[in-house]
Amino acid sequence: MEFDDNTFFTDNIAYVNRLVTNILYFTNLLGPLFYFLSKKGIFQINNTFCVITSISTFIFSVIQTFLVYIFGKKDFKNQYPEQYNSIQKGAMYFGLIYGALMIGLLGTHAHIGIYISYAIVIFLSCLYYNSHVTLTMSILCYLIMLASLYFKSINRIKEGMVDATVMHDFIAYSVGYTIEFFFVFLITIKMTRRNHKSMQTILDKNIKIENTNIEIMRFIPEILKTHEIITGYHTEHTVTYVEMICKQLKSQGLFLDILTEENIKLYSAAANLHDIGKIFIPDHILNTPRRYTPQEYEMMKMHPAKGKKIIEAMPKLWNGAFNKIACDMAYCHHERYDGTGYPNQLKGNQIPLCARIMSVADVIDALLSRRPYKKEMDISEAMNILENGRETQFDPIIVDAALKIQPLIYLYSKDVAAKEFEDIQTELNWRQQNMESLSKGVVISEEEQKEMLRNS
Repeated sequence: MEFDDNTFFTDNIAYVNRLVTNILYFTNLLGPLFYFLSKKGIFQINNTFCVITSISTFIFSVIQTFLVYIFGKKDFKNQYPEQYNSIQKGAMYFGLIYGALMIGLLGTHAHIGIYISYAIVIFLSCLYYNSHVTLTMSILCYLIMLASLYFKSINRIKEGMVDATVMHDFIAYSVGYTIEFFFVFLITIKMTRRNHKSMQTILDKNIKIENTNIEIMRFIPEILKTHEIITGYHTEHTVTYVEMICKQLKSQGLFLDILTEENIKLYSAAANLHDIGKIFIPDHILNTPRRYTPQEYEMMKMHPAKGKKIIEAMPKLWNGAFNKIACDMAYCHHERYDGTGYPNQLKGNQIPLCARIMSVADVIDALLSRRPYKKEMDISEAMNILENGRETQFDPIIVDAALKIQPLIYLYSKDVAAKEFEDIQTELNWRQQNMESLSKGVVISEEEQKEMLRNS
């Protein structure tokens, strides 16, 4: 399932190009077939025409194969998306025109009846769901048809098949074909427009569903804030950092087979769930205004496994692709590149790419965010820590990507830090006052809670 209609219709061009190419491969059989049938006395086609047909189909097939299959590879698409789209659109017209010209070539022969076969190319054009393409090919096919019929009339007169002038014979043929083409034109244009509209409606519904799913994922940090406000804000930040790093890696030509536009969106959406397992950690540990004790830290180390368990219970989103990414992020983002992390001591590329990116984003936010027990770190100092963690804690490729976007990271971290720290401090003060009141056996009314918040 794709994220947008442009992606769908672009991918559909490549798909139909392959289908059209495979169909047109069969035209390579025409030359040998005509030669064989002529030898058997079934057709009256000379050897020269058979040779011309064979050479023409071979040349067209080779060019079409290069356009569709050589320049249509996934690696080329990921590395040169604009060139890929241009080539595929060119291959679309080339394949259809190739088919129209071959039918036109066959139609010039006095002994080959084409009839409604001219409509094949126009009906194939409908598969692109583009009325402009269908209209263009309809007009072009009609013009090729008229030229073909004119040369057919010349050949018919030469062979004495009819007792008439070339123009008289041509008009007689072309009137009938024009009527046929008129109805073919109406049917194909209506069909293309209807199909495009139907596909657009389906895509719009899918996009709404996908956008709703993403919004639900963005709601997760709000839920986490009710359990621990720091984790809620931290999760929001890592979503942005993950997206930044993914886009930088892609711009460098790295992991292009994985970091497609769709997967980058899935990565950033899945980052919302990377700390979901913390809802199992007691409030008094999560909300402590100091560093964790060794015992508390051991309990905190349980959250990756708990998060994995929650995500595995989720319904499948994006055909399960989202669930796999979210599960890997939640379960593996505390693994270390040198194999000394937790929970499974995975090493190097054993750690899924999404988790290696999440690991860097996670630490970036931890370093640059203000906490009740520490100040935010200077950006250069934070980047030095990342640099020092190359090949031990972090994938060096991802560290390099993060270093390249240091200005973007700095601007974002500064923008959110000032806005959020006051909220965090107020929430923690409120929680502390509530805990103290409860320990004394005092029940606090709603009005008193509001007053506590105003005075925090």
